Amino acid sequence: MIHYEIERLRREHPYTMLVNHFHDHYEIYYLLSGKRKYFIQDRVYAMQEGDLVFIDKHTLHKTLDADDRPHERILINFEEHWIAAKGDDTYAIAFTPFHEKQYIFSLSGANRTLIENLLFSLLREKQLEQQGWELNSKALLTQLLIFCTRLMDQLSPVEEQPQGYNPKIFEIVTYINEYFNERLTLALISEKFHISPSYFCRSFKDTTGFSFVEYLNNLRIREAQRLLRETKLKVIHIAEQAGFDSVAHFGRVFKQVTSQTPLECRKMMHLGL
Repeated sequence: MIHYEIERLRREHPYTMLVNHFHDHYEIYYLLSGKRKYFIQDRVYAMQEGDLVFIDKHTLHKTLDADDRPHERILINFEEHWIAAKGDDTYAIAFTPFHEKQYIFSLSGANRTLIENLLFSLLREKQLEQQGWELNSKALLTQLLIFCTRLMDQLSPVEEQPQGYNPKIFEIVTYINEYFNERLTLALISEKFHISPSYFCRSFKDTTGFSFVEYLNNLRIREAQRLLRETKLKVIHIAEQAGFDSVAHFGRVFKQVTSQTPLECRKMMHLGL
């Protein structure tokens, strides 16, 4: 289980994120250079250098290529208890950027310089790991979060990528998000939305970065994790409520997406790991 990680990475070739489409920790993504598309929840956002992204826990997301040029980013993943106890003043203020659903901040001028200085300081602390690095990292990350909370009233949110180029796909995404736990098949979707299966599969992948089955499975597994965490339902009933037609299929997909069995996941959640 992750507590805190930070990474700076430059990619010279096109890249679309393959795994970890949702998780139970927080994520901050900063684009140092290049362009990216970012699929978050049910919308695609066009990112430019200087954009800062906040991903809440259990939020479905994926980065995609915007062009063939190189890009460089800084990625931070951390658990909430690493910097604040839920319910205290630090938590209420610092985690505002994650909870307000203003996913992306476009930074420029002095604001961009300040955020980049904080990110570079966090990278140095993790790289050197000198005495007190963890404590100082918590302070730097808290400063970054509070600064962005204050910025929220000053900056206009990044608008989602115009949907005119394929509005039907986002109509279908909205439908899947609402009815993921019912019987959904490629044939059913194609018939309901008057779209050919081959065109739908190709357009869905191009727009969201997910295949139809991959997207549907992620929604269902996310719901299954919520039920494992919040209820005492048996696994067979969780599989049914999440939309799976058999507990065996549920188990295979759950292990594929999370690298755990449902029972292992529930045990770790109850242990607080």
